[in-house]
Amino acid sequence: MEQTVKKQVMELLLQRDYTQLVDLCTKNKRFWMALKFSLCEINERIKWPAIEAVGELMKRWWEQGENAKVREYIRNLFWSMNDESGGIGWSSPQTIAEIIVDIPELIDPYGNMMVAHSLEEPFLVKGGLWGIGKLGRLIIEAVDFFRDKVLAAFNSDDPETLGLAAWSMGETGFKPALIFLKKLSLRTEPVCIYIEGDFELKTLGEWAKEAIDKIEKVVEN
Repeated sequence: MEQTVKKQVMELLLQRDYTQLVDLCTKNKRFWMALKFSLCEINERIKWPAIEAVGELMKRWWEQGENAKVREYIRNLFWSMNDESGGIGWSSPQTIAEIIVDIPELIDPYGNMMVAHSLEEPFLVKGGLWGIGKLGRLIIEAVDFFRDKVLAAFNSDDPETLGLAAWSMGETGFKPALIFLKKLSLRTEPVCIYIEGDFELKTLGEWAKEAIDKIEKVVEN
């Protein structure tokens, strides 16, 4: 029976049928459990829709007045990012950011907390940078407050980390990142980032140039 539930969840995630999946999760806890496990999937085409589906489910609960239930789950995500939890919250920063996008009033305090927690752990930095990019201008105050930790991502030798740093700084319009972005503008390594339902592949230099353009437009306005 559990395998049947898991298979059905996987199929709905691949179809991106979040409405039906959320309906099933609200009616049957086994579907919710299977969805939570999907956040740990190695298959990116399962993991990212799972992150989006969790955001939709939290929004449904919030609209139904189950605010405490939503906050409890977010606290569990933060706990999973902690060494003491015994687990590895690989997708926790991304999931928290997705939930905040769906429920913007949760930006305080969870936006600041997402940035602070994710940038403390090397294995969560990529997720934290993606979360910053997803939240964009909503998270600019936290980015400014933790600017040293955020900008430290540009010291990485990993092209994916650098690409996420570039993209996220462009989405937030964070001017102090310009000096770092200009140093990346000629880099040719390919970097793939999941954005609004698609995997976008560009060179690191292209990500940097796009970010520079976005920041300069924010500065002009």
